[in-house]
Amino acid sequence: MFASERAPFMSGYTRMGESPGARHWLAEASHLVDRAENTMLTVAGAVDSGDIADTDVRRLQMCVADSARDCRAAVERMLDLHGASGFATTNVLQRFWRDVSVGSRHPHLNPYLAVEALGSALTPA
Repeated sequence: MFASERAPFMSGYTRMGESPGARHWLAEASHLVDRAENTMLTVAGAVDSGDIADTDVRRLQMCVADSARDCRAAVERMLDLHGASGFATTNVLQRFWRDVSVGSRHPHLNPYLAVEALGSALTPA
């Protein structure tokens, strides 16, 4: 949408790229995706390194859940920029939104379960 001549609805801008707010939202979405990727690479490196204590596993699960949240927030930012037409079944953004929304709710990516597991690991039985 930034490469097109599409104007932000109800604004004086002639193109999306002219809007400081839209550029800010795009930068935030990009940052969220980068942070999720970097976190996942860090988690993969930690897992590949070998023996991990139970508490460390729980901390890594929190990192994975945070990455899923970052991905979901990034797609939400893009949908906010695109508007309601982004939810049309023919729009690729809608498919990304649906896939990320469903996938990020998998039990292994669920933040409340990750918090619960870490809390249990940190608390003596």
